[in-house]
Amino acid sequence: MGALAIAAVMILFILIAHFHRLSIALLIFGSMTFCVFGTAIGVLIQGVDFSMTCTLGIISLMGIIVRNGIIMIDYAEELRNTEKLCVRDAIYHSARRRMRPIFLTSATASMGVIPMILGKSGLWMPMGTVICYGTLITMIFLLTVLPVLYMLLFRGSTRKRAINEQLELQ
Repeated sequence: MGALAIAAVMILFILIAHFHRLSIALLIFGSMTFCVFGTAIGVLIQGVDFSMTCTLGIISLMGIIVRNGIIMIDYAEELRNTEKLCVRDAIYHSARRRMRPIFLTSATASMGVIPMILGKSGLWMPMGTVICYGTLITMIFLLTVLPVLYMLLFRGSTRKRAINEQLELQ
């Protein structure tokens, strides 16, 4: 559990360094909680014990989730800055445009660990189970819940950005 906490803190610092905004970093960081559902379902369906390799699988899954979240939110922020779109339009276009890369990343990761599950190894099966089920289930949450959270969190910020830009020009 200590390794899981250290990985989470490192991910948070990387997100803050990338976005330079705590609100966006915390939004993506919070999306890592989606991995709990996929992990729990996979462990229950496969009937594996929660072990050290499950923890390693969760750390890998957290990285995949953060990467997919960055893909979507970064493009929405780019649309807001360059195209001057409102929050709703930016996240809508971002989710539509980035759905395919997110799906392909998740599908590839989940299919790549199927040999670990089919091998029925007591060491590697739990890790494969967490990654396989976790990426597929989390992808659904990421493509549906994350855009809604982004829109709710930043819905008034378009006007604030316009006011700040006008103040900077004066």
